[in-house]
Formats: sequence, structure tokens, C-alpha cells
Amino acid sequence: MAAAAAIGASIGEDKMADYTDAGTYVGDPVIDYVRAPQLVQTMIETGASKKDLSAGQIFVRGMYGGSLLAFATGIAFWAAAQGVPTVIAGMLFPVGFIIINALGVDLITGYFALVPMAFIHRRMTFGQLLRTWWWVWLGCLVGSLVYDGMLWTALTTTGTSADPTGLSAWIIKVATAKTLHYEEVGMAGAFAALVKGMLCNWMVTLGVVLPYASRSVIGKTILTFVPIYMFFGMGYEHMVVNQFIIPTAMLFGAPITMYDFWVGNQLPVTIGNFLGGFLFTGAALGYVFYTKPAK
Repeated sequence: MAAAAAIGASIGEDKMADYTDAGTYVGDPVIDYVRAPQLVQTMIETGASKKDLSAGQIFVRGMYGGSLLAFATGIAFWAAAQGVPTVIAGMLFPVGFIIINALGVDLITGYFALVPMAFIHRRMTFGQLLRTWWWVWLGCLVGSLVYDGMLWTALTTTGTSADPTGLSAWIIKVATAKTLHYEEVGMAGAFAALVKGMLCNWMVTLGVVLPYASRSVIGKTILTFVPIYMFFGMGYEHMVVNQFIIPTAMLFGAPITMYDFWVGNQLPVTIGNFLGGFLFTGAALGYVFYTKPAK
């Protein structure tokens, strides 16, 4: 009996030891946090993974991203058109980015930070970089335009009535400020649009990469929300968001031309978005936190 008890106690101790070693109170704690060097490695791997996608996959992922941003912009503007203060209405916009991050679909603005990191670390060629940028940009544009047309159809009963919600008037107001207002002051306006594009995509790309620092859905949601709300609440310039706002305003009769759209807004904003995303997120975080993987 004593021997049996001793054996049982020994087995129990072994099981307890195994259980204790597997828990969270022995050794390194398990926490919902990924350190910055690992985050940078994830950025490089994520950027490199884009080269393995087919053109169709990148295009559809971009369409999904563009249309979700259009949805999110629309709901934020809807609230503002109903009299909700813009700083509060802007809190609705990040829901689109949260869905984008949860699904893993794409935006050209996110690619501006991630894909150059893969190129710099020789994980893809320059031709592959340009290929991914082209297809995701085209996808975002088409996704935005599809939603533009669907929204116009919904609000005007396929062009048979005026928009009763006030949403179209708000979109026209914002689109005019994003095009004609800049053009009134010439190069100073173009430079302002470029700088606002840089400020925007600094925060947008943080909204893409900061969720890599969390392992939980709640953590990823919070880390998406904060920088995305900061850019949208301040009214900075995002090229994909503008692919919804400006063409929709044109559909509703705003006095904005294709020149105003492409040259007055998209050109300087795209350059600004690239510089902000690449320099302030991709290059800066890569320079500070990159460590060579152990062989």
C-alpha cells in the first residue's frame, strides 16, 4: 500500500509538474503583445506575400478594400448630414478599416508601407512591387466607383428623384473643398494636399501595422481604431476615400471636372500618401526596430 501510494504520489507530482510548466505562471508570461522587432518582421513578410498573389486576387482584394472604405465614409457623412458634430461622426469611419483588417483585404495605401519593405530586404523585385501596386490601386478605384454608382442609385431611386437624406449635399461640400479649394490657390493648394496626404497615410499605415502588435481581436480592433480616427477626424487626405467622395459628388451634379479629380486631388494626394506611408511607417520603423533573423 505504501509503495502504491508512493507511486501514485510520484505520478501526481509529475502531472502537476507538467501542468505547472505548461501554465502562464512559470517562465515567460503569455501576453497579448508582440514586440516591435517582431512587428517589423511581420511587415516584411506581409509585404513579400503580396508577390505570390495572382493579379485577380490582388484586384479583388483591392475592390473589397475600396468599397468598404466607401461604406465607412458614407456612414460617417450620413451622421454629419443629420447634424452630428463631425468630430463625433468621424468615430464611425474606422469600422471600415476594422473590417478590412479582420478580413485581410487590401488598400493601396497600406501597400505603400509594406511592399517597399519587402523590396528593400530583397524579398521581391522592383517589377513585382510595381505589379502589386498597379493591381491593388485599380481594384480600390473600381471598388469605390461601383459603390459610388450603387449609392447614387439608392438615394435617387435610379435618378427619378432627389436625394431626401442630405447626404449628397454633404458629399458635394466636402468634394468641393478637396478639389476646387486647392486649385484656387495654385501650387500652394497642391502642396497642402500633398502634406495632408502624408499626414493621413502616416496614421493609416499605423492602422495597418499596429494590429500586428496584438494577438487578440479586441486588441487589433483598438489598435486599428485609434490612428484611423485620428486621420479622419482631422480631415486629412486619403486617395481611396477620395475615390468615393469626389466621383460621387460628380454623379450628384457637383461642378467638378475629371481634371479637378485627377490633377487637383489624386496626383498630389497619392504622392503624399506614398511619402507618409513609406517614410514615416515603413522606413522609420524598419530602421529603428529591424533585427536580422537568427540563422
